[in-house]
Amino acid sequence: MVEMAIVLPVLVLIALGIVEFGSAWSNKLKVETAARGGARVGSGLGASRMADYSLLQSVKSVLTDLGLSNVDYVVVYKATAVNGTIPTGCSGATPASQTGKCNVYTGAQLSTLTQSSFTGTTSCGVSAPDRFWCPTGRQSVQHIGNDYLGVWIKANSETLTNFFGSPLGLQSAAVMRLEPK
Repeated sequence: MVEMAIVLPVLVLIALGIVEFGSAWSNKLKVETAARGGARVGSGLGASRMADYSLLQSVKSVLTDLGLSNVDYVVVYKATAVNGTIPTGCSGATPASQTGKCNVYTGAQLSTLTQSSFTGTTSCGVSAPDRFWCPTGRQSVQHIGNDYLGVWIKANSETLTNFFGSPLGLQSAAVMRLEPK
């Protein structure tokens, strides 16, 4: 009995740690997959007017299991190389859209934006959510590939037991060259 009283708390702690670690790992993989999928869709559509809408739908489809309320930001940004960094001001605790550099979407926008939110057929309107780095202005030159498109996602992983503390912050970025047309 005494041995069981000593060993049982340790075994329970190990079991809870395995469950929490496994859940956090799974959620991290979801965020990474969403970033890669969004970058792939966005790079394939290049300068198409609906590029951001389509990549957000790709991100949304992967992150639905995580819970869209746990998504802080999805940032679509212009990178200069495959390992391109996120432009200043487009990341961090409170990222903001920057003209010619990035479009920042909140988790709430991920849930509420519709195809009609992305107005205009050839350019971004003054109230379009993607007006800061308009898809129609992205470069996709044959064999050169001037622009790289990056997707950065910042989200939270809810803990299952709350035994180990607050939610874990998750973030992932993926960059791909805009496909030539």
